[in-house]
Amino acid sequence: MLYSSNEVVFSAGAVVFDAAGTRVLTIAFTGNKGDKVVVFPKGRVEEGESLKDAACREVEEETGVVCKLWPCGLVGLETRYSEEVQKTKVVYWYAASIVETREQHQEDKWMVPTWIHVADASNVLTRDDDRRLLELCWIQKQKAV
Repeated sequence: MLYSSNEVVFSAGAVVFDAAGTRVLTIAFTGNKGDKVVVFPKGRVEEGESLKDAACREVEEETGVVCKLWPCGLVGLETRYSEEVQKTKVVYWYAASIVETREQHQEDKWMVPTWIHVADASNVLTRDDDRRLLELCWIQKQKAV
């Protein structure tokens, strides 16, 4: 299927592991239906911005965490179609490690950055895609050790 540029939204994000490699960074917020949503940080790629830079910027803006992407690069991609906005959303994901923590951007204070243990993630993450993404990142992490 072909899409024009105004029909596709590109986003990038990262699954960030803590220094010990046992926890991952998520954001928690209240969804449209009043339910708690726990996902990995991501957001739109700005014009002229690389996918990697967008992933790091979005993580820092949404959580205050500065991260370093792993050399394995892209580990997954997700496509969603939204009936309301008539757009296809393509999200490029990376695995990363924490470098330092800074102040969360004020406009993103409605999201709560939360570190969750990898062992608990399947029960905490809201979306199946995020659970599968974590599995892929965990495999990359084990290969690097």
